[in-house]
Amino acid sequence: MMEELVVWLLAAYGCSSLLVGLANFWIRRTTKDVPRTYKHYRLLLLNSGDVVEQAVRKLQFHSYLRGTPICISYQDDGSVDDTIRIMTVFERTDYLCREDREGTFGEPVMTIDLRQQGERERAL
Repeated sequence: MMEELVVWLLAAYGCSSLLVGLANFWIRRTTKDVPRTYKHYRLLLLNSGDVVEQAVRKLQFHSYLRGTPICISYQDDGSVDDTIRIMTVFERTDYLCREDREGTFGEPVMTIDLRQQGERERAL
């Protein structure tokens, strides 16, 4: 009686292991062909040191909540405050911030203008 119970338990364990292995194989096979899509954000900066870190952190937080990876690039129009230093710190971390190069990521770009009102008029 005890031997039969052990045999049935081993058979159940073997079948469940087989089912888990097949499910993992099927999931890897179906998700392999799907390319990862990124949302690309471009930040327009000009003396935006007081708002740029908050904006980048908000984008990262919303990306984490939605489960959508993001690419953040920036275009600086000659900042004289800490804007470039802040963005340099973000570039050294695992965040996908890098200086903007047109067409680098290949997806549609959402532009966020963080230039201050007076600075924006001088840039135009």
